[in-house]
Amino acid sequence: MKIQAEPFRKIGAASAAEIAARIDLSAEARAFLLPTLSPQGFLALLVEAQMMGDAIRFLAFALPAREAIWWACAVAHTTLPEQTELDRACIEHSASWVYGASEQMRRACFVRAEQAKFEGAAAYAALAVFWSGGSLAPEGMPDVVADPKLCPIGVGASVLLSITSGDPLGLALRFEQAMERGVIIANGGNGWLKDDRPLKLTNQAFVAPVIEAH
Repeated sequence: MKIQAEPFRKIGAASAAEIAARIDLSAEARAFLLPTLSPQGFLALLVEAQMMGDAIRFLAFALPAREAIWWACAVAHTTLPEQTELDRACIEHSASWVYGASEQMRRACFVRAEQAKFEGAAAYAALAVFWSGGSLAPEGMPDVVADPKLCPIGVGASVLLSITSGDPLGLALRFEQAMERGVIIANGGNGWLKDDRPLKLTNQAFVAPVIEAH
């Protein structure tokens, strides 16, 4: 896939180095990281080199939390080959938080991830919500502030687990589609590709751009 040359609408960092400073990238990826390289330029190099883990982690850290979590939801919803009831619950709770972030829903996402034994792409999407802000301690206990890196780490883990969950022969295509979704979201769109069945929540199909008002 070809990554655009113009800046992504939803990514405020002027340089890739600004984002990469917070990420554990591979030595091979860091070899591409020139001081003046833009976020979209660096991402294009990673995608072209098929550095899947580095590309996914970079975009997860580059996007704002709500857009990043929506990316994880969209990829899991469209990519996981066999979704359990708990998978669907994790994805739907995470999507609900994107559409109406609240402390109640943030903690509900943790409960769903716990029920899923903190395993799998959908559980990591829900964990990313829980790690997005607020206290990690049980309600009524002294606050424990999350490390800001946890949310994008959860998103990256979710997307990577989604694309590696199916037939190995289709991995390259699933990676490309995941990155296409991420780029659409980075530009303010909804992340759906042609022929997708958008995620439905409470009988509403979420087909419009999801983050435009924020």
